[in-house]
Amino acid sequence: MKTLPISRRIHLILTAILLLTITAVPARSQPVPGSIEVGASVGRFYGGSFPAGSTRFFDAKVDVDDDIQSGFWLSGQLSRVWSLEVAVRRTETRIVEHTSGGVFPHEPELAGLDVASIEILAIRSFPVRHFVPYVGIGAGLVNLDINTPDRSDRDSNRAAIALAAGAKYYATSWLGFRFDVRSRTTYLGQRNERDHHRSDDRSQWFSDQEVAAGVFAAFGLRN
Repeated sequence: MKTLPISRRIHLILTAILLLTITAVPARSQPVPGSIEVGASVGRFYGGSFPAGSTRFFDAKVDVDDDIQSGFWLSGQLSRVWSLEVAVRRTETRIVEHTSGGVFPHEPELAGLDVASIEILAIRSFPVRHFVPYVGIGAGLVNLDINTPDRSDRDSNRAAIALAAGAKYYATSWLGFRFDVRSRTTYLGQRNERDHHRSDDRSQWFSDQEVAAGVFAAFGLRN
């Protein structure tokens, strides 16, 4: 089966969101305890930096490039305003040389990098009819898979903390879409001993952000 290009998939999802908005009915649907929500999203991944000495591949600080991100989520409603969400995200991006910036910075590619995450978040909603803003906090695992010619270079799983904010819109009692913004901080572990004397970069964390839009189906709702 032929796979649609990422740009085409994004176009189709955005078109679906627009159609939901245009054809939305004035529903008063609200999630109730025991209801389930399943959704998928695409968006933009904004990469952070690996500090000097945080990996065995690079002696200097390196950056992670921005790229397209995709994912899905499953959530269960615990009460009218609280829910528990399991979210999965994946991005295929690159590690690039760190630069001081500029309008068109030159950032040579150093290696490919796949970033995948799975996290559990507690979500606090503020429902207003069919419009539901929310905030959330949670924790999970981030898988960092560097792509090098040496097949013995293995991926690494690291603990992470995530913050989320966004809003959902119920176009019908069972179908809607949401806009979501997240910030994630991943613990990289102890620094290499040879870099402990460095004073310019002592961080042991990798931080990234994402902005995504998605569609979802909800089950067990009532008007």
